[in-house]
Amino acid sequence: MRGLEPELEKFQKFTVKGQKKIDEICRAAAQVFYEKGYLSTSLADVANAVGLTKGAIFHYFATKEEILFLILHRYTVNALSELTRKLNACNSSHDRIFAYIHAVILTNREYRLESSLALNEVVHLSERYLNIIKNKQRGFVKILRSLVEDLLDEKEKKHESVTFITYSLLGMCTWPYRWFDPYGKSSPEDLTLIIYRMFLGEIKFREAGIDLATFPEIQPASC
Repeated sequence: MRGLEPELEKFQKFTVKGQKKIDEICRAAAQVFYEKGYLSTSLADVANAVGLTKGAIFHYFATKEEILFLILHRYTVNALSELTRKLNACNSSHDRIFAYIHAVILTNREYRLESSLALNEVVHLSERYLNIIKNKQRGFVKILRSLVEDLLDEKEKKHESVTFITYSLLGMCTWPYRWFDPYGKSSPEDLTLIIYRMFLGEIKFREAGIDLATFPEIQPASC
């Protein structure tokens, strides 16, 4: 079985007490990174937030970047694990699409800070850290692509079409974190249903035997 990346092995060597302290540092750092922005945050800011000295932070982390990396790695791995668990409990392709949308929206609510960092601050990681996180994040795309393919018949499974559909749906699921209030009047379930219905619009057209090629061509608007 493949072991941990070398960048993560050091964190496994700490005692239970040390692991708890690492958790505290990551939680405090996520809050500060979210509020101030990663680039504007110093290790001293993180130390103050968690109630430690800067020197104590160095006992666990060599750099500020290492903290961001661990936050994002843990978040991504946990989100993928939870998503897989929910999908395995579904019985049909349509149920799995709904469960995927719902899982992403709930993850953005339950891990609001980490979700924001994954979308906005990940670009500040150096290449070696960034490649590890991006590789983990591709798991979301791979899973969704497979779900999309399950809804299409063989003649529709063109690489370009599946790619467009996959990334369009992924964007619909991911970007509401910028504007959707998961504790407002509309629930995550309400948003999930809206996205689900919008996404299945074309699928239902095809299932009803409607030829989309006969629709009037949309002309670009003139300025």
